[in-house]
Amino acid sequence: MIRRLLPLLCALLLVACNADDIVSRRYACHFVFSYEQHSTSLLFAAATNPGSYVYVTMTGDGKTTARHVYVTSNDGKTPREDNIIATDKENHTTFQLGASNSIGLIIGLTNFNGLWAYDRLCPNCGGNQALNFTGNRQQVNCGKCQRIYDLETGGIVSGDNGDALMRYFCSFDGTLLRAWN
Repeated sequence: MIRRLLPLLCALLLVACNADDIVSRRYACHFVFSYEQHSTSLLFAAATNPGSYVYVTMTGDGKTTARHVYVTSNDGKTPREDNIIATDKENHTTFQLGASNSIGLIIGLTNFNGLWAYDRLCPNCGGNQALNFTGNRQQVNCGKCQRIYDLETGGIVSGDNGDALMRYFCSFDGTLLRAWN
């Protein structure tokens, strides 16, 4: 009996592990942002309004220089927001925004697939090639390879075949917004 169940259990475990295949493991991602400390941030608007996306970048190390989380909306009008990470709790949190804190993440609520974080680094060009919003603000493009990626799915909608956007889990529980892999 156990011999018959073992292959079935292994198959179920394999299926469960493959559910995470859509989440990139190429770079570490660990980001936590507190609504209590930054309740007016554009980041929370993007987390609760379908079709809204923001770039999130970060500077500083929290030890020798103050950390700043910068948020830029996809609306093309709102100035970049500067959130100073000032509390002890925030300063004791390690942040890693995917490939590079200075390139950062794209975070937003898709219309059909929920809240996601994407790495802002072009997955096909390597180096430090940041993606930028296109004119319709629901897509991003790479200035080097000219690929255009759709933020609803992360897939390529224009340009050569290649890898989809690197995606990370993202959640907002009303208190904390988290992105991780």
